[in-house]
Amino acid sequence: MKQYKLYIGALLMLVVTASSCSKFLDITPKDAQDQDTIFGNSTGARQSLMGIYELLRNDNLDWQAMPQALTADVMSDDVYTGGANSTDMLGWQQMQRFDARAVSQQGEKTWKKCYVGIQRANILLSNYDKIEFKSNEEDIKSFYEGEAIFLRAHYYFEVLRLFENVPLIKETLGIDDWEDVVQASPEESYAFVAKEILEAIPLMSNELPENELGRLTKYAAKAELLKIFMFYTGVYNKSTLPVEDGADFTIQDAITMADEIITNSGAYLSPVYADLFNENGNYNPEVLFEIPFANTGTGDWSHHKLGNYQCTMAGPRGHNSDILAQGWGFGGPTRELESLFTADDVRKASTIMYAKDLVDEEYRVFTSNPDNDPADFSPSLEAHYTFTGMFTYKYTTHAYRRTDNGTPELNYDQNYHYIRLADIYLIGAELYLQAGNQGKADEYVNMIRNRAGLASKSGVTLDDIYLERRLELAMEGHRYFDVIRRGSGYADQELTVSNYELAPPTHDDAIYIRNNQNLTGDVGVPSDYEVPFNWTRKFLPIPQRELDLNAGFKQNDGY
Repeated sequence: MKQYKLYIGALLMLVVTASSCSKFLDITPKDAQDQDTIFGNSTGARQSLMGIYELLRNDNLDWQAMPQALTADVMSDDVYTGGANSTDMLGWQQMQRFDARAVSQQGEKTWKKCYVGIQRANILLSNYDKIEFKSNEEDIKSFYEGEAIFLRAHYYFEVLRLFENVPLIKETLGIDDWEDVVQASPEESYAFVAKEILEAIPLMSNELPENELGRLTKYAAKAELLKIFMFYTGVYNKSTLPVEDGADFTIQDAITMADEIITNSGAYLSPVYADLFNENGNYNPEVLFEIPFANTGTGDWSHHKLGNYQCTMAGPRGHNSDILAQGWGFGGPTRELESLFTADDVRKASTIMYAKDLVDEEYRVFTSNPDNDPADFSPSLEAHYTFTGMFTYKYTTHAYRRTDNGTPELNYDQNYHYIRLADIYLIGAELYLQAGNQGKADEYVNMIRNRAGLASKSGVTLDDIYLERRLELAMEGHRYFDVIRRGSGYADQELTVSNYELAPPTHDDAIYIRNNQNLTGDVGVPSDYEVPFNWTRKFLPIPQRELDLNAGFKQNDGY
């Protein structure tokens, strides 16, 4: 019982304070403060708000890695889980094959992360009327409240689209209140989330100054509401999104909101796609919802980690060069994803890194030393489980982000672009297509295609839009949710992998051989790559710990 209250009841609030760095979330954890003292003034309100924000990037909760995008992507047709073997990150391996278990560290900690964020928001909002803001602080009073409301809605959306039937906790729980917690229906939960965001939007800022980057504006809230609308109406085959105590949010409302974001947010498509994920990627003006990470130089694995864990997990095993540093080999691209990029699509180079190119770099460095005999070369790069000869090149161990101070694995400071303007253009195209405005759908799709170096298309279809979404947003955590919102037939078609044929090596030179395995082709057996999709298991099971602690909870269908 005490464990349950820890993370959806009276949770310890971890308070973080701003450092001298220029970005809002370049922060260092400090000791917890007493709830009665923190809410005295705007400084305490800010600290509490940052405690809510902090969960956005907590991808290693209680020593369990579960980066947000990778957790979703392992269920998609864009990546294989990878890792050392078939039991490495077992929860992910099971999720990939739609055999997720109620006893799973990945599932349990993802659930917990969301409810920790919800509870921190509940604590701040339930105490908000006690906070004494100065007469010249009316703006920040409004902004902080709006951001807290929106973040609570965000964490609910995260847990809803993964677990579906979840408890809806709207206020701080008392010591025994957890016994009365029940799961809400999806309709009730989504109606609450929609209400929250619509209430938060007018309270939030239109824009933030440079020294506050990392906080969220009303356009981030509008962008996420659009994603919620698309997911809910798709998965549940509805025409509108319910709003608690209000009128439903309609497709016309969604179109209007998409156009508002495109026209008024100040965000614009990055002229160079690669700049989204290279040295210039952090705080790129295309990004509407940014999750910052920091290089603190820590070498303490027990320390609260502020680096991007997805980078560490996605990097190549055993390899270090001026291209990529060593990582753990998770989330390698599928052959199907690779095949969809045309030769003139500039996005491919920013999405996929080939093992061949990494070995070529190793060989170049080795042979540049005149004392080395080329015949003695052997690659240090290792094949991971479900190896396809490829690695993601978006969120990974970019060598220019590797730190020489502390432990590199803990300090990758690449921000995660949760929602980009390109996503909103493609949502807008889909909405206009549904509404019968072909011209506007074409216009928005071609904004994305042209940036990618592709010719314009006319008469775009839903399949065309989905293809652009897949190529534009690959490895960013969106593909799986896009697939299941088109229904069971489409999901089965896209996600089932049977009769897999191993891709042969593209090159036979001895330099690509390690442990009798050619690193330019698939390494493994066909069954490693086969996926039996199960529609009734499209959502994860409710963690067993929650079922054990609340007899009224029911397990999701299919488990």
